[in-house]
Amino acid sequence: MSQNPSIDELSEEDFLYGRKGPWPQPQPAHPLGEAPGVVHVPINEWADWWLHVGSRYLLTLSRVPWEYLKSFMEPGLESVSDVEFNNYLSRSMITKFITPDFDSKDIEIFKSFELKGKFLIDLEAIKCVHTFKGLYVSGTKVLLNPQSSHYIAEAIWVDETKSLIRPPDAGWELAKYFVLQGAAIASTLVVHPLIHFPLDSVNAVTKTALPKNHPLFKLFEPHLRFTLPLENAVLNFKSSLLQSKWWMPYAPYPGFANGLRDLLVEGFKGIKGNLSYPAYKFPLSPQKVYSSYGDFQDAYWPVFLNFATEMLKDVKRDDHLVKNWAQHLSHMLPGFPNAHEISQSNTLEQVAASYLWQVSVGHTVDHYDYGHMDVRKVPLRLRQAPPSKNDEVKNRKKLVTFWDTGKYRMAQILFFRNSTVTKLIDCQYRFEESSKRAAIQNFKEGLKRVDREVKAQNICFIPLEEIAASIQF
Repeated sequence: MSQNPSIDELSEEDFLYGRKGPWPQPQPAHPLGEAPGVVHVPINEWADWWLHVGSRYLLTLSRVPWEYLKSFMEPGLESVSDVEFNNYLSRSMITKFITPDFDSKDIEIFKSFELKGKFLIDLEAIKCVHTFKGLYVSGTKVLLNPQSSHYIAEAIWVDETKSLIRPPDAGWELAKYFVLQGAAIASTLVVHPLIHFPLDSVNAVTKTALPKNHPLFKLFEPHLRFTLPLENAVLNFKSSLLQSKWWMPYAPYPGFANGLRDLLVEGFKGIKGNLSYPAYKFPLSPQKVYSSYGDFQDAYWPVFLNFATEMLKDVKRDDHLVKNWAQHLSHMLPGFPNAHEISQSNTLEQVAASYLWQVSVGHTVDHYDYGHMDVRKVPLRLRQAPPSKNDEVKNRKKLVTFWDTGKYRMAQILFFRNSTVTKLIDCQYRFEESSKRAAIQNFKEGLKRVDREVKAQNICFIPLEEIAASIQF
Protein backbone atom coordinates (compact mmCIF):
# COMPACT_ATOMS: atom_id res chain seq x y z
CA MET A 1 0.00 0.00 0.00
CA SER A 2 1.35 3.44 -0.88
CA GLN A 3 2.04 6.04 1.80
CA ASN A 4 -1.15 8.01 1.08
CA PRO A 5 -3.40 5.70 -0.96
CA SER A 6 -6.51 6.96 -2.67
CA ILE A 7 -9.90 5.47 -1.95
CA ASP A 8 -9.70 3.61 -5.26
CA GLU A 9 -6.54 1.82 -4.15
CA LEU A 10 -8.17 0.41 -1.01
CA SER A 11 -10.33 -2.69 -0.76
CA GLU A 12 -12.30 -4.25 2.07
CA GLU A 13 -9.32 -6.51 2.81
CA ASP A 14 -7.25 -3.46 3.73
CA PHE A 15 -9.48 -2.81 6.76
CA LEU A 16 -9.67 -4.80 9.99
CA TYR A 17 -13.39 -5.41 9.63
CA GLY A 18 -13.85 -4.71 5.94
CA ARG A 19 -15.23 -1.22 6.67
CA LYS A 20 -18.02 -2.88 8.69
CA GLY A 21 -16.42 -2.58 12.09
CA PRO A 22 -17.68 -1.10 15.37
CA TRP A 23 -18.99 2.44 15.32
CA PRO A 24 -20.02 4.78 18.14
CA GLN A 25 -23.64 5.78 18.64
CA PRO A 26 -25.56 7.78 21.24
CA GLN A 27 -25.41 5.88 24.53
CA PRO A 28 -28.82 4.18 25.01
CA ALA A 29 -29.09 4.94 28.74
CA HIS A 30 -28.21 8.65 28.37
CA PRO A 31 -28.07 9.57 24.66
CA LEU A 32 -27.69 13.30 25.33
CA GLY A 33 -25.65 13.16 28.52
CA GLU A 34 -22.92 10.54 28.16
CA ALA A 35 -20.12 10.06 25.67
CA PRO A 36 -21.02 8.03 22.57
CA GLY A 37 -20.88 4.29 23.15
CA VAL A 38 -20.09 1.22 21.07
CA VAL A 39 -23.08 -1.06 21.44
CA HIS A 40 -22.29 -3.54 18.65
CA VAL A 41 -18.93 -5.11 19.50
CA PRO A 42 -17.41 -7.65 17.05
CA ILE A 43 -17.83 -11.24 18.22
CA ASN A 44 -14.11 -11.99 18.03
CA GLU A 45 -13.43 -9.15 20.48
CA TRP A 46 -16.02 -10.56 22.84
CA ALA A 47 -14.38 -13.99 22.66
CA ASP A 48 -10.94 -12.52 23.33
CA TRP A 49 -12.27 -10.51 26.27
CA TRP A 50 -14.11 -13.43 27.85
CA LEU A 51 -11.05 -15.65 27.54
CA HIS A 52 -8.59 -13.22 29.12
CA VAL A 53 -10.69 -10.81 31.23
CA GLY A 54 -14.28 -11.92 31.74
CA SER A 55 -13.21 -15.36 32.97
CA ARG A 56 -11.21 -13.70 35.76
CA TYR A 57 -14.38 -12.02 37.04
CA LEU A 58 -16.19 -15.34 37.22
CA LEU A 59 -13.32 -17.12 38.97
CA THR A 60 -12.85 -14.27 41.44
CA LEU A 61 -16.44 -14.56 42.66
CA SER A 62 -15.30 -17.65 44.58
CA ARG A 63 -13.65 -15.23 47.03
CA VAL A 64 -16.99 -13.85 48.25
CA PRO A 65 -17.23 -16.03 51.42
CA TRP A 66 -13.66 -15.25 52.47
CA GLU A 67 -13.91 -11.49 51.89
CA TYR A 68 -17.22 -11.33 53.76
CA LEU A 69 -15.75 -13.32 56.63
CA LYS A 70 -12.87 -10.82 56.87
CA SER A 71 -15.42 -8.00 56.88
CA PHE A 72 -17.35 -9.71 59.69
CA MET A 73 -14.16 -10.11 61.74
CA GLU A 74 -13.21 -6.43 61.21
CA PRO A 75 -16.42 -4.47 61.79
CA GLY A 76 -16.97 -0.82 61.00
CA LEU A 77 -14.47 1.84 60.02
CA GLU A 78 -11.06 2.68 61.42
CA SER A 79 -10.10 6.09 62.72
CA VAL A 80 -8.59 8.48 60.16
CA SER A 81 -6.10 10.86 61.73
CA ASP A 82 -5.66 14.37 60.37
CA VAL A 83 -2.24 13.34 59.06
CA GLU A 84 -3.77 10.41 57.14
CA PHE A 85 -6.64 12.58 55.91
CA ASN A 86 -4.28 15.24 54.59
CA ASN A 87 -2.16 12.54 52.97
CA TYR A 88 -5.17 11.20 51.05
CA LEU A 89 -5.96 14.74 49.90
CA SER A 90 -2.33 15.43 48.96
CA ARG A 91 -0.98 12.20 47.54
CA SER A 92 -3.56 10.08 45.73
CA MET A 93 -5.94 10.17 42.77
CA ILE A 94 -8.20 12.33 44.96
CA THR A 95 -5.83 15.19 44.09
CA LYS A 96 -7.45 15.30 40.63
CA PHE A 97 -10.13 17.41 42.32
CA ILE A 98 -7.71 20.04 43.64
CA THR A 99 -8.17 23.45 42.02
CA PRO A 100 -7.04 27.02 42.74
CA ASP A 101 -10.29 28.33 41.23
CA PHE A 102 -13.10 29.39 43.57
CA ASP A 103 -16.50 30.20 42.08
CA SER A 104 -18.95 32.61 43.71
CA LYS A 105 -20.56 29.87 45.82
CA ASP A 106 -17.18 28.75 47.15
CA ILE A 107 -16.18 32.31 48.01
CA GLU A 108 -19.41 32.81 49.96
CA ILE A 109 -18.98 29.54 51.89
CA PHE A 110 -15.39 30.28 52.91
CA LYS A 111 -15.75 34.06 53.26
CA SER A 112 -14.33 33.99 56.79
CA PHE A 113 -10.99 32.68 55.44
CA GLU A 114 -8.21 34.33 53.51
CA LEU A 115 -8.46 32.55 50.16
CA LYS A 116 -5.41 33.96 48.41
CA GLY A 117 -2.98 31.12 47.75
CA LYS A 118 -5.47 28.50 48.94
CA PHE A 119 -6.88 25.53 47.03
CA LEU A 120 -10.21 23.74 46.96
CA ILE A 121 -11.57 20.20 46.64
CA ASP A 122 -15.20 20.35 45.54
CA LEU A 123 -17.23 17.14 45.82
CA GLU A 124 -20.64 18.65 45.08
CA ALA A 125 -21.17 16.16 42.24
CA ILE A 126 -22.34 13.30 44.46
CA LYS A 127 -25.50 15.16 45.48
CA CYS A 128 -27.27 13.39 42.62
CA VAL A 129 -26.87 9.95 44.28
CA HIS A 130 -30.24 8.58 45.43
CA THR A 131 -29.30 6.54 48.48
CA PHE A 132 -30.75 3.29 49.73
CA LYS A 133 -32.64 3.39 53.04
CA GLY A 134 -30.30 3.86 55.98
CA LEU A 135 -27.39 5.13 53.86
CA TYR A 136 -26.21 8.73 53.49
CA VAL A 137 -24.14 10.93 51.20
CA SER A 138 -23.49 14.64 51.12
CA GLY A 139 -21.73 17.04 48.85
CA THR A 140 -18.69 18.54 50.54
CA LYS A 141 -16.04 21.15 49.89
CA VAL A 142 -12.59 21.20 51.49
CA LEU A 143 -10.46 24.31 51.89
CA LEU A 144 -6.77 23.43 51.51
CA ASN A 145 -3.72 25.32 52.69
CA PRO A 146 -0.69 24.30 50.59
CA GLN A 147 2.53 23.46 52.39
CA SER A 148 5.89 22.60 50.83
CA SER A 149 4.93 19.10 49.71
CA HIS A 150 1.35 18.56 50.88
CA TYR A 151 -1.92 20.23 51.79
CA ILE A 152 -3.57 20.87 55.14
CA ALA A 153 -7.36 20.74 55.31
CA GLU A 154 -8.50 23.89 57.10
CA ALA A 155 -12.27 23.50 56.88
CA ILE A 156 -14.97 21.24 55.45
CA TRP A 157 -18.32 22.45 54.15
CA VAL A 158 -21.06 19.81 54.49
CA ASP A 159 -23.77 20.73 52.05
CA GLU A 160 -26.52 18.51 53.48
CA THR A 161 -26.44 20.31 56.84
CA LYS A 162 -25.12 23.65 55.53
CA SER A 163 -22.34 23.41 58.10
CA LEU A 164 -18.81 24.76 57.99
CA ILE A 165 -16.73 22.45 60.19
CA ARG A 166 -13.13 22.83 61.21
CA PRO A 167 -10.86 21.19 63.77
CA PRO A 168 -11.35 20.80 66.69
CA ASP A 169 -15.15 20.80 66.14
CA ALA A 170 -16.87 17.61 67.29
CA GLY A 171 -18.21 17.05 63.78
CA TRP A 172 -14.74 17.06 62.21
CA GLU A 173 -14.22 13.28 62.39
CA LEU A 174 -17.51 12.43 60.69
CA ALA A 175 -17.02 15.23 58.15
CA LYS A 176 -13.70 13.66 57.12
CA TYR A 177 -15.47 10.37 56.41
CA PHE A 178 -18.02 12.16 54.21
CA VAL A 179 -15.23 13.87 52.29
CA LEU A 180 -13.44 10.56 51.71
CA GLN A 181 -16.72 8.89 50.73
CA GLY A 182 -17.51 11.69 48.29
CA ALA A 183 -14.01 11.55 46.87
CA ALA A 184 -14.27 7.78 46.37
CA ILE A 185 -17.62 8.02 44.59
CA ALA A 186 -16.68 11.01 42.46
CA SER A 187 -13.26 9.58 41.59
CA THR A 188 -14.70 6.31 40.31
CA LEU A 189 -17.90 7.62 38.68
CA VAL A 190 -17.19 11.23 37.64
CA VAL A 191 -13.51 11.79 36.89
CA HIS A 192 -12.01 8.39 36.08
CA PRO A 193 -14.76 7.47 33.55
CA LEU A 194 -13.51 10.34 31.38
CA ILE A 195 -10.51 8.15 30.58
CA HIS A 196 -12.78 5.22 29.79
CA PHE A 197 -15.85 6.04 27.78
CA PRO A 198 -14.96 9.00 25.52
CA LEU A 199 -11.97 7.04 24.22
CA ASP A 200 -14.25 4.23 23.00
CA SER A 201 -14.98 6.39 19.97
CA VAL A 202 -11.27 6.69 19.15
CA ASN A 203 -10.90 2.93 19.52
CA ALA A 204 -13.85 2.06 17.27
CA VAL A 205 -13.29 4.67 14.56
CA THR A 206 -9.61 3.71 14.33
CA LYS A 207 -10.53 0.06 13.76
CA THR A 208 -13.15 0.88 11.14
CA ALA A 209 -11.95 3.97 9.26
CA LEU A 210 -8.19 3.39 9.02
CA PRO A 211 -6.54 0.64 6.95
CA LYS A 212 -4.63 -1.97 8.92
CA ASN A 213 -1.29 -0.94 7.45
CA HIS A 214 -1.65 2.78 8.03
CA PRO A 215 1.06 4.03 10.46
CA LEU A 216 -1.55 5.51 12.81
CA PHE A 217 -3.45 2.23 12.98
CA LYS A 218 -0.27 0.25 13.63
CA LEU A 219 0.75 2.69 16.37
CA PHE A 220 -2.62 2.37 18.12
CA GLU A 221 -3.14 -1.36 17.52
CA PRO A 222 -1.59 -2.80 20.73
CA HIS A 223 -3.54 -0.24 22.75
CA LEU A 224 -7.01 -1.11 21.40
CA ARG A 225 -7.39 -4.64 22.76
CA PHE A 226 -10.04 -5.67 25.33
CA THR A 227 -11.51 -2.18 25.66
CA LEU A 228 -14.78 -2.21 23.72
CA PRO A 229 -16.20 -5.38 25.34
CA LEU A 230 -15.16 -4.13 28.77
CA GLU A 231 -16.89 -0.79 28.36
CA ASN A 232 -20.00 -2.41 26.94
CA ALA A 233 -20.15 -4.76 29.92
CA VAL A 234 -19.77 -1.92 32.44
CA LEU A 235 -22.46 0.22 30.85
CA ASN A 236 -24.97 -2.35 29.64
CA PHE A 237 -24.67 -5.69 31.46
CA LYS A 238 -27.44 -6.29 34.00
CA SER A 239 -24.74 -7.73 36.26
CA SER A 240 -22.68 -4.51 36.14
CA LEU A 241 -21.92 -2.94 39.51
CA LEU A 242 -23.50 0.25 38.12
CA GLN A 243 -26.84 -1.56 38.38
CA SER A 244 -26.28 -1.54 42.15
CA LYS A 245 -28.80 -4.27 42.95
CA TRP A 246 -28.99 -5.16 46.63
CA TRP A 247 -28.17 -8.83 46.01
CA MET A 248 -24.93 -8.19 44.09
CA PRO A 249 -22.03 -9.19 46.38
CA TYR A 250 -19.73 -6.73 44.58
CA ALA A 251 -21.92 -3.61 44.17
CA PRO A 252 -20.67 -1.24 46.90
CA TYR A 253 -22.20 2.10 45.95
CA PRO A 254 -24.75 3.62 48.34
CA GLY A 255 -27.54 4.36 45.89
CA PHE A 256 -29.75 3.40 42.99
CA ALA A 257 -28.55 2.93 39.43
CA ASN A 258 -30.19 6.04 37.97
CA GLY A 259 -28.30 8.36 40.31
CA LEU A 260 -25.02 6.57 39.64
CA ARG A 261 -25.46 7.05 35.88
CA ASP A 262 -26.14 10.75 36.52
CA LEU A 263 -22.59 10.96 37.88
CA LEU A 264 -21.26 9.86 34.48
CA VAL A 265 -23.31 12.64 32.90
CA GLU A 266 -21.88 15.22 35.30
CA GLY A 267 -18.38 14.14 34.35
CA PHE A 268 -18.99 14.40 30.61
CA LYS A 269 -21.36 17.38 30.43
CA GLY A 270 -20.01 19.21 33.48
CA ILE A 271 -21.97 21.04 36.19
CA LYS A 272 -23.24 24.43 35.11
CA GLY A 273 -21.83 27.26 37.21
CA ASN A 274 -19.30 25.05 39.00
CA LEU A 275 -15.70 25.74 37.98
CA SER A 276 -14.58 22.41 39.42
CA TYR A 277 -16.66 20.44 36.90
CA PRO A 278 -16.12 21.72 33.35
CA ALA A 279 -17.55 19.86 30.37
CA TYR A 280 -15.32 17.24 28.77
CA LYS A 281 -12.85 18.22 26.07
CA PHE A 282 -10.47 15.74 24.48
CA PRO A 283 -7.09 16.62 26.03
CA LEU A 284 -4.05 17.25 23.85
CA SER A 285 -1.86 16.89 26.94
CA PRO A 286 -2.38 15.68 30.53
CA GLN A 287 -4.69 17.76 32.69
CA LYS A 288 -3.02 19.80 35.39
CA VAL A 289 -3.07 17.93 38.69
CA TYR A 290 -1.75 19.97 41.62
CA SER A 291 0.19 17.24 43.41
CA SER A 292 2.96 14.69 43.17
CA TYR A 293 0.33 12.36 41.70
CA GLY A 294 0.18 14.75 38.76
CA ASP A 295 3.96 15.12 38.67
CA PHE A 296 4.29 11.36 38.32
CA GLN A 297 1.96 11.23 35.34
CA ASP A 298 3.51 14.31 33.73
CA ALA A 299 6.94 12.66 33.87
CA TYR A 300 5.83 10.09 31.29
CA TRP A 301 4.25 12.57 28.89
CA PRO A 302 7.38 13.67 26.94
CA VAL A 303 8.27 10.02 26.31
CA PHE A 304 4.89 9.42 24.66
CA LEU A 305 4.99 12.65 22.67
CA ASN A 306 8.48 11.92 21.35
CA PHE A 307 7.41 8.38 20.47
CA ALA A 308 4.30 9.50 18.58
CA THR A 309 6.31 12.18 16.76
CA GLU A 310 8.91 9.69 15.59
CA MET A 311 6.43 7.00 14.59
CA LEU A 312 4.20 9.39 12.61
CA LYS A 313 6.81 11.62 11.02
CA ASP A 314 6.24 10.07 7.59
CA VAL A 315 2.48 10.68 7.65
CA LYS A 316 1.75 13.59 5.32
CA ARG A 317 -0.09 16.58 6.70
CA ASP A 318 -2.73 16.21 3.97
CA ASP A 319 -3.27 12.47 4.49
CA HIS A 320 -6.95 12.16 3.61
CA LEU A 321 -7.35 8.99 5.69
CA VAL A 322 -6.20 10.79 8.83
CA LYS A 323 -8.34 13.82 8.03
CA ASN A 324 -11.37 11.60 7.51
CA TRP A 325 -10.62 9.81 10.80
CA ALA A 326 -10.31 13.08 12.67
CA GLN A 327 -13.43 14.59 11.10
CA HIS A 328 -15.56 11.66 12.27
CA LEU A 329 -14.18 11.92 15.79
CA SER A 330 -14.57 15.69 15.96
CA HIS A 331 -18.34 15.19 15.64
CA MET A 332 -18.33 12.68 18.51
CA LEU A 333 -15.88 14.11 21.04
CA PRO A 334 -15.81 17.76 22.11
CA GLY A 335 -12.35 19.21 21.57
CA PHE A 336 -11.16 16.54 19.15
CA PRO A 337 -9.41 18.23 16.20
CA ASN A 338 -11.35 18.22 12.93
CA ALA A 339 -9.99 17.47 9.45
CA HIS A 340 -8.39 20.91 9.13
CA GLU A 341 -7.01 21.12 12.67
CA ILE A 342 -5.44 17.65 12.62
CA SER A 343 -3.16 18.72 9.77
CA GLN A 344 -1.80 21.75 11.64
CA SER A 345 1.62 21.80 13.31
CA ASN A 346 2.05 18.71 15.54
CA THR A 347 -1.63 18.23 16.41
CA LEU A 348 -1.76 14.65 15.10
CA GLU A 349 1.25 13.73 17.23
CA GLN A 350 -0.35 15.32 20.30
CA VAL A 351 -3.62 13.45 19.72
CA ALA A 352 -1.80 10.14 19.28
CA ALA A 353 0.39 10.67 22.34
CA SER A 354 -2.63 11.68 24.40
CA TYR A 355 -4.55 8.55 23.47
CA LEU A 356 -1.62 6.23 24.18
CA TRP A 357 -0.80 7.99 27.46
CA GLN A 358 -4.41 7.99 28.67
CA VAL A 359 -5.17 4.31 28.01
CA SER A 360 -1.91 3.18 29.62
CA VAL A 361 -0.34 5.41 32.29
CA GLY A 362 -3.32 7.68 32.99
CA HIS A 363 -5.79 4.84 33.27
CA THR A 364 -3.73 2.22 35.11
CA VAL A 365 -2.34 4.50 37.81
CA ASP A 366 -5.86 5.50 38.89
CA HIS A 367 -6.80 1.85 39.36
CA TYR A 368 -3.55 1.02 41.13
CA ASP A 369 -3.90 3.94 43.53
CA TYR A 370 -7.60 3.70 44.32
CA GLY A 371 -7.62 -0.09 44.27
CA HIS A 372 -5.16 -0.19 47.16
CA MET A 373 -6.90 2.33 49.41
CA ASP A 374 -8.04 1.06 52.81
CA VAL A 375 -11.75 0.24 52.55
CA ARG A 376 -12.10 0.87 56.28
CA LYS A 377 -10.82 4.44 55.96
CA VAL A 378 -12.14 5.52 52.54
CA PRO A 379 -15.77 4.33 52.63
CA LEU A 380 -18.34 4.16 49.83
CA ARG A 381 -21.22 3.77 52.26
CA LEU A 382 -22.01 5.56 55.55
CA ARG A 383 -24.81 4.79 58.00
CA GLN A 384 -24.79 7.97 60.08
CA ALA A 385 -26.33 11.19 58.79
CA PRO A 386 -24.01 14.02 57.64
CA PRO A 387 -22.76 16.10 60.57
CA SER A 388 -23.34 19.59 61.78
CA LYS A 389 -20.59 21.29 63.73
CA ASN A 390 -21.28 19.45 67.00
CA ASP A 391 -22.23 15.97 65.76
CA GLU A 392 -19.78 13.31 66.89
CA VAL A 393 -19.39 9.84 65.40
CA LYS A 394 -21.87 7.74 67.38
CA ASN A 395 -20.21 4.37 66.90
CA ARG A 396 -17.42 3.81 64.41
CA LYS A 397 -18.17 0.08 64.29
CA LYS A 398 -21.69 0.83 63.06
CA LEU A 399 -20.80 3.37 60.39
CA VAL A 400 -20.76 0.47 57.93
CA THR A 401 -21.97 -3.13 58.12
CA PHE A 402 -20.00 -6.23 57.20
CA TRP A 403 -22.32 -6.43 54.14
CA ASP A 404 -21.18 -2.95 53.08
CA THR A 405 -17.52 -3.77 53.56
CA GLY A 406 -17.79 -7.17 51.91
CA LYS A 407 -19.27 -5.62 48.78
CA TYR A 408 -16.50 -3.02 48.79
CA ARG A 409 -13.73 -5.61 49.15
CA MET A 410 -15.12 -7.62 46.26
CA ALA A 411 -15.45 -4.53 44.06
CA GLN A 412 -11.84 -3.64 44.75
CA ILE A 413 -10.64 -7.09 43.72
CA LEU A 414 -12.92 -7.37 40.70
CA PHE A 415 -13.01 -3.84 39.29
CA PHE A 416 -11.08 -1.14 41.09
CA ARG A 417 -7.67 -2.77 41.44
CA ASN A 418 -5.63 -3.14 38.24
CA SER A 419 -5.46 -6.65 36.74
CA THR A 420 -2.99 -6.19 33.92
CA VAL A 421 -3.15 -8.66 31.03
CA THR A 422 -0.96 -6.97 28.40
CA LYS A 423 1.76 -4.62 29.64
CA LEU A 424 2.81 -1.29 28.16
CA ILE A 425 6.48 -2.21 28.35
CA ASP A 426 5.84 -5.43 26.38
CA CYS A 427 3.92 -3.85 23.49
CA GLN A 428 4.73 -5.20 20.04
CA TYR A 429 4.17 -2.93 17.05
CA ARG A 430 3.91 -4.07 13.42
CA PHE A 431 6.60 -1.76 12.05
CA GLU A 432 9.39 -3.34 10.05
CA GLU A 433 11.49 -0.28 9.15
CA SER A 434 14.76 -0.13 11.07
CA SER A 435 14.15 3.51 12.02
CA LYS A 436 10.78 2.60 13.54
CA ARG A 437 12.21 -0.39 15.39
CA ALA A 438 14.85 1.92 16.83
CA ALA A 439 12.15 4.41 17.86
CA ILE A 440 10.22 1.64 19.62
CA GLN A 441 13.35 0.63 21.50
CA ASN A 442 13.99 4.26 22.45
CA PHE A 443 10.40 4.54 23.68
CA LYS A 444 10.80 1.56 25.99
CA GLU A 445 14.14 2.80 27.25
CA GLY A 446 12.49 6.15 27.94
CA LEU A 447 9.74 4.45 29.95
CA LYS A 448 12.36 2.60 32.00
CA ARG A 449 14.28 5.82 32.60
CA VAL A 450 11.18 7.62 33.91
CA ASP A 451 10.38 4.63 36.14
CA ARG A 452 13.83 4.94 37.72
CA GLU A 453 13.51 8.70 38.09
CA VAL A 454 10.11 8.74 39.79
CA LYS A 455 11.23 5.99 42.18
CA ALA A 456 14.32 8.04 43.06
CA GLN A 457 12.09 11.08 43.69
CA ASN A 458 9.65 9.02 45.81
CA ILE A 459 6.74 9.89 43.53
CA CYS A 460 6.23 6.47 41.93
CA PHE A 461 2.51 5.74 42.14
CA ILE A 462 2.76 2.56 40.08
CA PRO A 463 5.78 0.55 38.91
CA LEU A 464 6.26 0.40 35.15
CA GLU A 465 5.82 -3.37 35.02
CA GLU A 466 2.22 -2.95 36.29
CA ILE A 467 1.13 -0.40 33.65
CA ALA A 468 -1.30 -1.93 31.15
CA ALA A 469 -1.15 -1.38 27.39
CA SER A 470 -4.86 -0.65 27.08
CA ILE A 471 -8.06 -0.14 29.03
CA GLN A 472 -8.61 -3.74 30.11
CA PHE A 473 -10.05 -3.38 33.66
